[in-house]
Amino acid sequence: MLLSPLRRHVSRTVPRLWSQQRSLIGLSAAKQLWGNRLVISEEVESALHSLDPVIALESTIITHGMPPPVNLSTAQSLESIIRSHSAVPATVAIIDGVIHVGLTAKQLEQIADIESEKGKGAVKVSRRDLAPALALNKTGGTTVAGTMYIASSLGIKVFVTGGIGGAHRGSENSMDISADLLELGRTPMAVVCAGAKSILDIPRTLEVLETQGVCVATFGGKEFPAFYHPSSGCQSPWSVPNVSSAADLIHNSLTLPTPLSTLLAVPIPDEHAEAGSAVQTAVEQAVRESIEQGIDKRGKEVTPWLLKRVGELTQGTALGLNVKLIENNARIGSQVAVKVAELAKSQVDASSALYVPSSLSSTPSSLSKPPKTVLPTPAPPASLPRPTTLVFGSAAIDLTSTSPHVLAPGTTTPGTVFLSPGGVGRNIAEAAQNLSPPHSVQLVSAFGSLPSSAEAVEPDPFGKILMLELASSGMRADGLVGREGKSTAVCSLTLEKAGDLVAGVADMGIVESLTEDVVEKKIQEEKPKMVVFDLNPLEGSIKSILKTCQSLNIPTFCDPTSTPKLPRLIPALLSLLPSSPASPRPLTHLSPNVLELDLLHSLLAETASEDTSAVSWEYINSLNLDATWRSKAETFTNKKGREWIRQEGVVQKMVACLPYVQSFWVKAGHRGLLHLRLTSTPPSSSANSIVHKLGQQHEGSYLALTVYSPPTIKPEEIVSTTGAGDTLVGGLVAGLVGQNGEAEEVWVERALDRVGRSLRSRRAVG
Repeated sequence: MLLSPLRRHVSRTVPRLWSQQRSLIGLSAAKQLWGNRLVISEEVESALHSLDPVIALESTIITHGMPPPVNLSTAQSLESIIRSHSAVPATVAIIDGVIHVGLTAKQLEQIADIESEKGKGAVKVSRRDLAPALALNKTGGTTVAGTMYIASSLGIKVFVTGGIGGAHRGSENSMDISADLLELGRTPMAVVCAGAKSILDIPRTLEVLETQGVCVATFGGKEFPAFYHPSSGCQSPWSVPNVSSAADLIHNSLTLPTPLSTLLAVPIPDEHAEAGSAVQTAVEQAVRESIEQGIDKRGKEVTPWLLKRVGELTQGTALGLNVKLIENNARIGSQVAVKVAELAKSQVDASSALYVPSSLSSTPSSLSKPPKTVLPTPAPPASLPRPTTLVFGSAAIDLTSTSPHVLAPGTTTPGTVFLSPGGVGRNIAEAAQNLSPPHSVQLVSAFGSLPSSAEAVEPDPFGKILMLELASSGMRADGLVGREGKSTAVCSLTLEKAGDLVAGVADMGIVESLTEDVVEKKIQEEKPKMVVFDLNPLEGSIKSILKTCQSLNIPTFCDPTSTPKLPRLIPALLSLLPSSPASPRPLTHLSPNVLELDLLHSLLAETASEDTSAVSWEYINSLNLDATWRSKAETFTNKKGREWIRQEGVVQKMVACLPYVQSFWVKAGHRGLLHLRLTSTPPSSSANSIVHKLGQQHEGSYLALTVYSPPTIKPEEIVSTTGAGDTLVGGLVAGLVGQNGEAEEVWVERALDRVGRSLRSRRAVG
């Protein structure tokens, strides 16, 4: 029986979507397991979500394998070659105790600068070294074994390198066998290389690989290559004549009931074979000398000595050849990876070619009942830890329109439209979760649900997308509630070419269903370390948040969201203002931009009663902000680049609002971040801070003002500025909750670094 066009379309697309969903959930699970110890670049994460080809690259070749500047130029060349073949490079490295999969240009330069203080301290990170490198905040290059372990955990299937480690000469006595060989035996990946490094014992290396159950195949030949030479004199167990055959082999290895690894050995290109033979001759001479001098009996000293001696004998020509080898591996590996990805996608289609969902038949009545979307099921609340941070606010879907042309009124303009998760509360929660232990941040929000007689709540279309995005971002969803008859929040944004917001429409009404009793009950149940909220909930709910937290002595953090929403905060601040200067302020932290600070200052001055104003002034007088403070502030704001602080009266406005807010984080865009706070632990003296000791009523407390520079980013790198502020707030929240004795400047710089990632990303939180 022939399938109708609609049924054929469904039979082709539904399995593919489900496969992508499984990919999302698998990647999400991996991200949750790694927690804030691993960062994936947006380019790599997007490719993994889409089942597109991704190629892992090691970084010890940058930190330890090649001298500068060749190490950096080679790394850049490999990434360029891979992209030119429609694949995505994923260079893996550890920077300051965090694993990065996919590096920015700046990060590549950072790890390649081996003469810098940090570069000199870079470590080689194999599987065994991962935990200590993370725990001790080290920077390092990942070896073949270390890269495989990390990349495979994220679902990356192909890895390109120069040559693998192996059984060292004399290993029958020293037992010096590279961890690369054991990793190949237990981590299912395709590793594309030029064979084992030529200074190794290649026959014994192949024996170990056989014992470990690794499929070894030579590309375009039958002999196993010896890195610089196309032949090691050892027959390869298998051979593949071309890219398609190699991809078939790898695809089959990875889709067995228990997936297996494949070592694809690519001989040196013919045009470099003669030069390679000369280097190989030097290798053999170095080996003879090591035996004659007894160095071959020195265990782990053998390999470094051989490498140094080969360099001396070849007068550096081995390095240039090494670059050519790995570039060739990248070309072959990219082509193979693209084919492997095609096979994986076609398998999804082929395995379901005759599948038609049972709810689809040829009758019109059944066509009107589409199959329900299978959503990732959040872990039940009992299996999740108590959150350390609660975030109340909007969870939305952002539709972002961008055009390189001038927007013309009354007509459409060619451009691109991008869908991504958004909402101020959701963005803050994701940014905070990215820098926090798994499941420690709980978003409390609402989504629209469809009418249903079943117990399970079925989200509306945008709600389904929101749930998928939460899962893929590694966020818990047990704080979200369905609201039948209401629509999931959606925000439509229009950006100009430079990435700045031109206009937008936000449908956030559903967030107002977070009533006073809902927020109070949630805070009472969880008793988190901090409660964060945006200003999408109604005035009563905002007051309930602050009042409940005040009674439980829980710090609060508010992001104003927008100037139209800011007035919702004022009644709560005025009504909860304590009469005693020694009592905590109604709100612990506030993160306005300059316009929002100006409005806050005006609204408080205009709406406060005489009694409230008197209490407010009494508090400010108790701070003892005398001529010494004013002189410090004037000197501080007169410095170059800070004149705007004085000209716009930013410090005066913050001080006037201190009776209501204990700590201000003023987001000033390209001018940086300004932090004014009452604190018992003043910052260390620096050119970026001033500190003033407060009056007797605040014994042991200080008023501190610090300015932080914005992340360094070129204008042409900026993709979108929307979400940058939310990302900053999330980073600050993570730092405040989990600082563990770290100095403020450390975790603030970490938050600002995440802002840079968001500015370079189409997603609200990069």
